[in-house]
Amino acid sequence: MLSMLNMARRPAAAMGLDSETVHALIERGLNSSFWKLDLPGGLERDYQITTLAGRISHTLRSGWLALLIFNSFLLVDWLMARDVFWFSVLVRVVLFTPLCLITLFSSTHYKQRIIDGMLTSFTDWVILISGWGAALCLAVILYESRSPYVHYYHAGFLVVVIYGNLVQQLAFRFAILFSLGVLCVSVTGVMIVPDYPAPIRIAMIELLAVTICFTLTANYLVEKARRRRYLLLRREHTLVEDLSDVNMRLQKLSRSDVLTGVANRRHFHDYLTQVWERARIDRKPMSVLMLDVDHFKAYNDHYGHPEGDECLRQIAKALESSLRRPGDFVARYGGEEFIAVLPEADASVAQLAAERVRQSIERLQMRHEASPTASVVTVSVGVATAVPGMAGVTADKLVSSADRALYDAKHGGRNRVNVIDKA
Repeated sequence: MLSMLNMARRPAAAMGLDSETVHALIERGLNSSFWKLDLPGGLERDYQITTLAGRISHTLRSGWLALLIFNSFLLVDWLMARDVFWFSVLVRVVLFTPLCLITLFSSTHYKQRIIDGMLTSFTDWVILISGWGAALCLAVILYESRSPYVHYYHAGFLVVVIYGNLVQQLAFRFAILFSLGVLCVSVTGVMIVPDYPAPIRIAMIELLAVTICFTLTANYLVEKARRRRYLLLRREHTLVEDLSDVNMRLQKLSRSDVLTGVANRRHFHDYLTQVWERARIDRKPMSVLMLDVDHFKAYNDHYGHPEGDECLRQIAKALESSLRRPGDFVARYGGEEFIAVLPEADASVAQLAAERVRQSIERLQMRHEASPTASVVTVSVGVATAVPGMAGVTADKLVSSADRALYDAKHGGRNRVNVIDKA
């Protein structure tokens, strides 16, 4: 279940697909025919990759158990094929077991490389070859024995089929190939063994064939259910991701000014509170710049509101690009007013920043024929600085001081910067 949750967390970007396409593929997979096993589009490849680590771990755990059980059948060899017991020891312990140990240790050691290389069929090939090897070992032992009980020992092929199709949970295509291989080895064995009673031969072949049908049916149902569970978890997580994205966009919109793209007044107050508290703890100064577009009403009346909106957008861009220090924060305060927070900036630093802003906007050379101040769009800037924590100083007073400085700049001739050193 944990591996299913991990695979469901894979974002659509990991497949190179957009969310809408992934949704469509998931629905197609959930509504596909019962007889269709592969998932549509890139989902099948993604399913194989995301389940690879879990399948390798399962194969290794089951492999150690299977090897132990395989060698425990030496007891059965002693009881039913005692005449070739030491030959059985040679085949099982000396020949087959070392090959399995090498495979298990190598797979454990190179597990991460297998995952990184996305060798999605690795476990299926390992199980297929080892299972065929086990069936072949059994066939050789039974061929060599002349014990009167050996004819019944062919039922051991059933254990091999159950191991591959159910315990190791081979992929369905590999399970078919595996089952046919074991069936061929078994049929060949009962056919070439001399004096094999016909009724027992027919019974063993039929028993193995029925076991193969049942185990393949169970294998298919399990694999189909696992893929469906993957799709359901993937759909749920994709919906959660989409809702999270929508929520983030809504949050961003609620904190941004729609026209200019900079922060809105609400976001500004939240940010100011955070910066103020940090500055109070650090006992460092901070400054606020308040900016107003000179004669903006006249600009709107002369050029129209669409041009006025574009003017505000250009000013917002210029304001953001002029304030380059980390932590500098720009917001639209209302109408044609903008405000900026400059953490850890004293009066001299803030004045230089304000002058840089004023000049950058003037250099935009946006014509303003209705302005008595200049032939281009200009701004007036008020600057206030304070050290949080000092007696009588608050964040609201700092903003009020910046507003008062702006008022003085506008009444002092506009297109200028005015600074109040202490809020």
